[in-house]
Amino acid sequence: MARKRGYQRHPRFTKRLEVTFSSGGLSYKGILSNLSANGLFIRTNRGFAPGTVLDIQMVMPGDNVSSLTGVVRRTVKAPVTTAKNGMGVELITRDETYINFVTTTLQEQGIDTKELPTPESVPDFQIIACTGCGIKNKVSREKLSREPKCGRCGTVLIIDMP
Repeated sequence: MARKRGYQRHPRFTKRLEVTFSSGGLSYKGILSNLSANGLFIRTNRGFAPGTVLDIQMVMPGDNVSSLTGVVRRTVKAPVTTAKNGMGVELITRDETYINFVTTTLQEQGIDTKELPTPESVPDFQIIACTGCGIKNKVSREKLSREPKCGRCGTVLIIDMP
C-alpha cells in the first residue's frame, strides 16, 4: 500500500527485494523495505553514516538487476533486535529498469505517475566534498565544467576525474 507523509515528496510503496550496497570497499546485503522514485529504505544492521555515498545493486522481479547510486540521509540503529534498523537513502542516479519498475508499480496501485521522473529526465549527479569546509555538495554532471562552488562557503569545488 502506498503511503505519503508530509515530508516525502514522492509516493512510497512497500516491496521486499534483496539489495547489495557498498561504499569504501565495504559491501553488505540488506532487504529493501519501501521505495519511491527518489528514495528507498534498506533494512540492515550494517548501516552507513548519513552523507555516505552508496552503490546499490537491487534484484528486481524476474531476476533483473538495477544499479543505483544514493546518499544515506538517515540511519536507524536501535538496541532492540526487533526494531527496524536500516538506512533511508536518497537516490542520486537511477537506471531505466528502476524507473520503469516504480512507475509500473504505482500505476498498478492507482497512483498518478505524471510527476515522476522518466529515464530520460533523471539527472546524473556527482557528490563533491568541499576542501574548504568539508560539506558534501550534489552537483549535476552537466555543471561540472562550469567551476561549481560550495553551497556553504563558496569555495570552488575540486573535481576528481576518473
